[in-house]
Amino acid sequence: MSSSDDKPTANDHISSVPTQKAPGTVYYPAAGSGVAEVKVILSGFVVHGYLGVKTLVVKTLAVILSLASGMSLGKEGPYVHIATCVGNIACRLFSKYNHNDGKRREVLSAAAASGVGVAFGAPIGGVLFSLEEVSYYFPPKTLFRTFFCCIVASLSLKFLNPYGTGKIVIFEVRYVTDWKFFEIFVFILLGALSGALGALFIKACAIWARTFRKIPAIKKWPVLEVALVALVTGLVSYWNRYTKLTVTELLFDLASPCQHDTSSGLCPKDGSEILYIIRYLGIAFVIKSLLTTVTFGIKVPAGIYVPSMVVGGLLGRI
Repeated sequence: MSSSDDKPTANDHISSVPTQKAPGTVYYPAAGSGVAEVKVILSGFVVHGYLGVKTLVVKTLAVILSLASGMSLGKEGPYVHIATCVGNIACRLFSKYNHNDGKRREVLSAAAASGVGVAFGAPIGGVLFSLEEVSYYFPPKTLFRTFFCCIVASLSLKFLNPYGTGKIVIFEVRYVTDWKFFEIFVFILLGALSGALGALFIKACAIWARTFRKIPAIKKWPVLEVALVALVTGLVSYWNRYTKLTVTELLFDLASPCQHDTSSGLCPKDGSEILYIIRYLGIAFVIKSLLTTVTFGIKVPAGIYVPSMVVGGLLGRI
């Protein structure tokens, strides 16, 4: 079974993955993104306590606090984990799903897709995410059911209207001019550079985990690392407008075209302001890159999708 609290069956292809023993102040199943662990569960492994009621409550409350802290983290990964917890708990109400691994995985796949659909306001994107990334068992009949689940989740989001705009997306940008053919070479260069920086980011995260997080005090008290990262984030980000902005506002400013009434400070009025804006964005790019590296992996609910979009948006705007 892929349930978090049910006992594993006697099937040979299912293994049990014990959860890490945590200090009293850390509940490991609620920490991090959760997408990787959801993939493990959907592949047939049992991770005890990872999709239970306690994880749902703790992660829901903790993701609110972590997002409000202003640290360089996202909500998309935790949304997937929270939605999968809801799906797993719902399965316990019906014996048809509670005692059938295949049926349960269909529900968990649909729940994970709805989490992405709500996070990005993209129900079709949620279906594709579940199909391509997290699901190992995805029969054709599940495709429509997953899409229907994402549609209902998106309609619920629109009805609740958490952004106050009447839309299911965080922000909306309209372009009135088309791109020119010569710009395609800039896009190719930007894509290659982004891929190289992505590989560098992965190595930097691995080095940080093998060095700083191996310090005895940090291993013993993970909350200390969270406090240090939050303190450094506040001290470093305050002095730059683009690192101080919320993720939503920053992405909107970076993606918005230059207009006469723009107030983002990203559109030069004359040639003398171009170097100043590039320098300002360059500083923000370095700060956001470093903060994302040290924030990824701390013991709070944290996604990596939106911080990556912010770093890539800064690079593209430069």
